[in-house]
Amino acid sequence: MTSVRSIMTDDILTLGIENTLSDARIMMVENNIRHIPIVDDKQVLMGLVSQRDVLSVEESTLFDTNENVNSRLERDQYVKIDDFYRRDVVTINAHVSVHNAALTIQKYKIGCLPILSGDKLIGLVTDSDFVNVAINLIEVLSSRETG
Repeated sequence: MTSVRSIMTDDILTLGIENTLSDARIMMVENNIRHIPIVDDKQVLMGLVSQRDVLSVEESTLFDTNENVNSRLERDQYVKIDDFYRRDVVTINAHVSVHNAALTIQKYKIGCLPILSGDKLIGLVTDSDFVNVAINLIEVLSSRETG
C-alpha cells in the first residue's frame, strides 16, 4: 500500500484569518495555485480558500459590480479571509493510501485534500497530483507494451 505521503506536497503556502482577499489572490496568481489552506500560528488547519471562493467573493454582495478595477483591488485589501474561508474541510492523515485519498476526492467532488498529523497541516494533495499519478501509470503501461 502506497501512502498519500508519497504524492503529497509538503511545501505548502498558507494564510491566516487575518490575511485578506488581496493576499489570497496575489498568492494564487504568483504561485499558480488554486487552493490555500488557512492555518493558525501553530499550523493547525482552520479551513481552506479555493480559487472558486475568491471568485465567489468577487461576485457576492461584498462588491458593487459597477466599481472600476482599481476600486475593487483597493477593496480586496479590506476583505478579511475570516469573512469568507471555508471551515468545513474534508481532511485525511498521511497514513491513508493513495487509492483511498483518490476515492475521497472523488466522493466529495473536491479539488484539494489537506493532510493532517493530529490537527496540524503537514501536506496537501490535489486533483492535479492524481493526474500526475495517472500519467506516470500510463507511461509505465505503455513502456511494458512496447518493451
